[in-house]
Amino acid sequence: MIDPYKTLGLTKSATEDEIKKAYRDLAKKYHPDLNPGNKETEEKFKEINDAYSMIGTKEAREKFDKGEFYDEQFGENYRSGPFYNDFQDGGGRYTYYYQGDADDLFSSLFSEFGNMRGEFNIPGQDHYYKLNIDLEDAVLGAEREIMLPDGKRLKVKIPKGIEEGAKLKFKGMGGPGRGNGKQGDAYVEILIKSSKTFRRVGDNLEIEIPITLDEAVNGSKIKIPTIDGNVMLTIPPGVNTGTKLRVKNKGMPNQSGKDRGDQIVKIKVILPDNVDQEFKDFIRNWTKDHSYNPRTI
Repeated sequence: MIDPYKTLGLTKSATEDEIKKAYRDLAKKYHPDLNPGNKETEEKFKEINDAYSMIGTKEAREKFDKGEFYDEQFGENYRSGPFYNDFQDGGGRYTYYYQGDADDLFSSLFSEFGNMRGEFNIPGQDHYYKLNIDLEDAVLGAEREIMLPDGKRLKVKIPKGIEEGAKLKFKGMGGPGRGNGKQGDAYVEILIKSSKTFRRVGDNLEIEIPITLDEAVNGSKIKIPTIDGNVMLTIPPGVNTGTKLRVKNKGMPNQSGKDRGDQIVKIKVILPDNVDQEFKDFIRNWTKDHSYNPRTI
């Protein structure tokens, strides 16, 4: 059993305001969201929360000083820190993140504790998950499921055009509160897998397409993939490797989900695998009368 006064750096003569100030300062210093990946600060944060749970209000402090609080009200395994889980294709590790101002975070935390009257009304833990999705899901939208710690399934609707790192909030889907404390929320951070075919550049998608020498010289119509399926692309005569062609409205949706970027097709001219003597002779003879230097600046 911890000594809450010692944990908070106080003596038993500390005032209620001094206890609150000590807790606030230490919680800000050791909060896992502000110290990502540090197991020592995570454990310290839990101890600080436990300490404040024992002496944070007049009623709780009286029970603790009498030796009643810890055993009767919460039990030796009670913890009040936030719960973190990393969900990536069915597996995971602990992870932390927080968006926003640290003072806002702790103002909210203290408002919950400040409303306690005779019993602890502690909000439930927020649960955090990471979910990997394919690029196609980010473009077209999708629905996925996450298994929560209590066995419930959380349906995650992925909107079209979602950005890497976007966090989806599910109110009331976190841990249960204590007393009259509200249930925590669930947050799902979206991670987009890299695609073997497409590369995202802003709202556009880029793809490299190989073509034959004949198609490059004389032009052609070829079938190419897009996120929405195959389409026909016109190759104009005389294109070179590195030429970029545009397919309208086949890129990423914007935030409104209505307009889309384009697909940029980067041309790569490929010679035959086996260059025979006839081909070599033809090129050599043609070059004698049509010489040019592509390296001229």
